[in-house]
Amino acid sequence: MRYQLDTRLKRLRAEKPLVLCLTNVVTMSVVANGLLALGAAPIMSLEDGELEELVAISQALYINMGTLNTAFIERINKACGIAALHNKPMILDPVGAGASQIRTLTARSLAPKAAIIRGNASEIIAITTNGGISKGVEALHSVDAAHAAAMSLAEQTSAVVVVSGAVDLITDGRQYSHVPYGSPLMPLVTGMGCTLTAIIAAFAAVDPHFYEAAAAATTYVGLCGQAAHRFAKAPASFQMAFIDALYQMPLEEMDHAL
Repeated sequence: MRYQLDTRLKRLRAEKPLVLCLTNVVTMSVVANGLLALGAAPIMSLEDGELEELVAISQALYINMGTLNTAFIERINKACGIAALHNKPMILDPVGAGASQIRTLTARSLAPKAAIIRGNASEIIAITTNGGISKGVEALHSVDAAHAAAMSLAEQTSAVVVVSGAVDLITDGRQYSHVPYGSPLMPLVTGMGCTLTAIIAAFAAVDPHFYEAAAAATTYVGLCGQAAHRFAKAPASFQMAFIDALYQMPLEEMDHAL
C-alpha cells in the first residue's frame, strides 16, 4: 500500500499518541474530534504555566495560527523552545500567512523550528516570498504555482512542506509527491485544513520519517474525504461523514483506492 499507510495507521492506533494542540479557538472542537476518531489523543491548552509539563508528556506539538494575537505568539514561541529541548516534533499550520504582516512574520519565524509545515498555496508562497497574498484562510494561488516555493521552503528549513489543494503536494526539498484524493466539499467546511495538519502531527508523533508520515497522513485524509463525499452532498453532513470515515475507513477500501 502507498506509503505503507495501513502499517502506519495500525501503529498510530496501537500507540495512541498524545498531540499537544496550540490551535485556534474556531476549529478546536473539530480538530479534537478528528484526532479522537483517527485514534490519537488530543490535548488543548490555553495556559502558559502548564506548557513545560504538557510538552514533556506529548509526542508531538501542533501549532495553528488561526486566531493569532500577541499573547499567543509568546505562548507558541515558549512551546517551541520546550519542544526543542525535549526533541518533540513541531508541526506548523501558518493560517493566514500573507493576509497581514504579523501573520506573515510569525509564520516566517516559526518555519525554521518546524518538522512539518502544512498550508495552502498562498500561505506557503507568503512565507518564502513577498508575492503571497491570502484571502483570510483561502488560497489565491494554485498548488502548482506554489511548487517552487514549497521546494525552496523545505530546503531552507529542513522541514517537510505540505501544500493543500485539489491535488496536494508533499516535499522535503529533494523529492516530492502528489496526493489526488479528496472532495470538492472539503473547502466548504471550516477546520478541514486544521484537522489535516493535526492528523499529520499524529502520524509524525509515531514515525520519525516525516516525509513518509506526512504523505501517508495526507493520503488518508484525502481518502476519508472521498469516502465521506459518497454519503453526504452538503457541508454539514459531509463534516459528520468525514469524522466517521476517519474512524472506520476499511483497509480493504484504502487498498482498492490506492
